[in-house]
Amino acid sequence: MKRIPIYLLLFISTFAFGQDKIQYKLDLNKLNNDRLEVIVKTPKFKQKEVIYALPKIVPGTYANYDFGRFVQDFRALDAQGKNLRIKKTSPNTYQISNASQLSEIRYFVDDTWDSPEIAGDYVFEPAGTSFQKDSLFALNTHAMLGYFIGHEKAQVQLSIDKPTHIYGASSLQNRSKSKVDLFEAAHYQELIDAPLMYASPDTISFPLANAHILISVYSPNKMCTSAQVAEQIKPLLEAQKKYLGGLLPVYNYAFIIVLSDNIKNGSYGALEHAQSSFYYLPEGNIQTLAETIREVCAHEFFHIVTPLNIHSEEIGNFNFLEPKMSKHLWLYEGLTEYAAHHVQLKYQITDLKKFMSTFENKWEVMNVQFDRKLPFTVMSEKVLDKYKDEYGNVYQKGAWLGFGLDLTLRKLSQGKYGTQEMMRDLAKFYGPNQSFKDDELFDQLVQITQKPELKSFFEKYVAGKEEIPVADWLHRIGYEIQEFNASPIKTLGFDFQSLNVNSETHRAVINSDDGINEFGRILGLQAKDELVYINQLSFSLENFSMNAAKVLKDIQLGEILEVEVARPKGNGIYETVRMKAPFQTTMGSAPTSFVPQKNPSDAQLELRQQWMNSIP
Repeated sequence: MKRIPIYLLLFISTFAFGQDKIQYKLDLNKLNNDRLEVIVKTPKFKQKEVIYALPKIVPGTYANYDFGRFVQDFRALDAQGKNLRIKKTSPNTYQISNASQLSEIRYFVDDTWDSPEIAGDYVFEPAGTSFQKDSLFALNTHAMLGYFIGHEKAQVQLSIDKPTHIYGASSLQNRSKSKVDLFEAAHYQELIDAPLMYASPDTISFPLANAHILISVYSPNKMCTSAQVAEQIKPLLEAQKKYLGGLLPVYNYAFIIVLSDNIKNGSYGALEHAQSSFYYLPEGNIQTLAETIREVCAHEFFHIVTPLNIHSEEIGNFNFLEPKMSKHLWLYEGLTEYAAHHVQLKYQITDLKKFMSTFENKWEVMNVQFDRKLPFTVMSEKVLDKYKDEYGNVYQKGAWLGFGLDLTLRKLSQGKYGTQEMMRDLAKFYGPNQSFKDDELFDQLVQITQKPELKSFFEKYVAGKEEIPVADWLHRIGYEIQEFNASPIKTLGFDFQSLNVNSETHRAVINSDDGINEFGRILGLQAKDELVYINQLSFSLENFSMNAAKVLKDIQLGEILEVEVARPKGNGIYETVRMKAPFQTTMGSAPTSFVPQKNPSDAQLELRQQWMNSIP
């Protein structure tokens, strides 16, 4: 091994880093046909050709978005401003010839929230962009900025010129002392992992343990403020701090929240990042939004553990063009969702009745909408294509796997050790700079916990087809499943919990045959039918709930119910199918609830208390 004096190493590294810097420039004052221009100042390249790429997918989204389709008028220029020869080699890549002469790249980008003319899959708003002159610029930079293949680890810099009345909120620190904001990152992935929002300032900040928390809110009708949001989530963040052992694995964290008065696609939510989270929620006052904000923030904030400190090689070395998915969505999303609810129970933000009600709902949705016997590891690996419709189960069965694993660990350790401690130990073993191998995680968890019995748990319920033993897990803490007698109910032929949303057509979809009841089969409904009209009332997402309630209220036994659906025939082609039948009630599936056992044992009560114990 050749040793190099440290002062020389530092000199070489600094020199090389500076020479390889990539500089991006945006000017928010200049919207051209609702597009922003991106200018990329490039380093000196030695090779004859380079490829500039925009992501096909980014971590946390689990969908192929092809952000290159939002790029227009792409040009590569030399130092004299002359065009270099380019070739678009895929929806997301540009091959640039004579790269040694390359000085800068220029192109325009459309925003993803408001560009219906651009073909392709709908981009979930928290992963996209919005350009609204003088009011809002929501900038997930992965939807705008690309990288040079082979130079992904080059240092990057982003400068943003802006109107004087708006402020840029981000977990990145503004290094500028002028009116042009300046952000720096060690490499491309670090830059795009920190979204920005420019809007009229409505921010609040406060310390939390070793970290600095920023909350920034955009509410177009001024219905909700950052101070009100802070009041709602401060107790939650204090509880999460305790849950994580009193210190946080980040020093800065930003909650970036856009409230919209025009939810177009029937969906809303958030996207996690290592040191921030981006929210797209329906606008309302704090009274109507409080619970939603707490629930979503609880989940997203816990992602500072996964994937920041615990991640597989597939995430640690993420391929933005040809991603390989990890097998362990149960860990990233499922266990995170469980922890988001368990922390609220443990520190008295919610009570046991509400917790159980939440998991009742997750169990029902899991049973109705998703394949209960599909191994979670298989679904995770194929979530971008074959099993993309099963992704939502990470918040249902995935959370139940976390619940069951926690109870299993606590039973094996006399209540002293659960998933809370397991995740801390796992984070200590790996940390932000070390990835685990997918095929080794289960063995590593057995070794870390010193509980060989976990091998069977993983083989049966995570990697296997065996259905999770909900009744058995509940029994451990003195709870049981109570069923009630079925009764005749009015339905439109399907279970509302069986519906999904087709992000391309923006219609409600009957997800599976299990969601179609006896009356629906008489009508002729089929799995994957997309609802269009019922009794001549539109069932678009905007008026779905209102019109469904009207039909169910007005229809009487024996009257004709008419349904129109769009039935997929493949390759994006739909057949219009109209069906009708005399209306009849159907026997509702017997509702269930989780209730305390009448005479639980001392051991059950003790384990319940240990599981709920508020001691860190």
